[in-house]
This record gives sequence, structure tokens and C-alpha cells, in this order.
Amino acid sequence: MATLTSKRVQGDIYRLLKRSSLAASLSGQVYRQGMRPRDSRQEDAVVIFTTGLPDQVQSGVVTVNIFVPDVEGVGTGVLEEDGKRCEEIEAAAAAWVKTLTADKSCYRFSLQQTIYTEAEPETNQHFVVVKLKYRFFDGEE
Repeated sequence: MATLTSKRVQGDIYRLLKRSSLAASLSGQVYRQGMRPRDSRQEDAVVIFTTGLPDQVQSGVVTVNIFVPDVEGVGTGVLEEDGKRCEEIEAAAAAWVKTLTADKSCYRFSLQQTIYTEAEPETNQHFVVVKLKYRFFDGEE
């Protein structure tokens, strides 16, 4: 059986996401962890290897964070969550996860938890969090 590494898993998910309709719906790019420009004001997706277990069937979690710049509140001049856009991206992310079937890769995916949005106040952005649980099957026994 092939032994997975964090970079291999991260790269496989990165490539699946990069070719998806979810990525096409974003104003920005898809990045691996640590590669997103610090000053980006785009809707960027970042793929993060979270954890992996080297059991007989290798499994783990990959997190995808999709950043959404805050918008100015109506008449307030204060930056706040673009709730409508975050909701749209959450729905698009859920639809993408449903397309991640075993015929597209050697992985079986499911959500580890509900897709949600979190604040990033230091950069005046929010980000949609997608935690994908994976199980890897390489066809070798």
C-alpha cells in the first residue's frame, strides 16, 4: 500500500478544488497553506492538511478555508461580514463536497462537521470553513 504524506494529500485536494465549479465561483485563487498573499482582498481558498492516520486504510482531515472580505455596513462606515456572500459560498462548498465521489480520486470524502463561517478581525475578512474527512484507497492490498 502506498504511504500518504501530508503534502501528497494536500496536493490531491488542491488539484480537485482548483478544477471545481467552487473555485470558478470565487474572485480569487486556490492556494496551499502558507502560499496565500497576506494582503489579498480576494475570495481565496486555502487547502490545509489538518491530520492523518497511517492505519491500514489511511484517513485524516483536510481543511479548506475560503476567505471573504468584509464589506462596509449600510450607513455605518464599519466593516462587517458579507453574510450574503458567505452564505452563497457555504452552499457552493456543500455542493462541491457532494461531487467528491470515489470515481474522481482514490479518496472517499465526507464532512467532518457542518460547514461554517468564522471571523478574521485582524484582516477584516471572514472565512468559510470546510473540514473534509478522507479515507484513502489506492487499489493495492
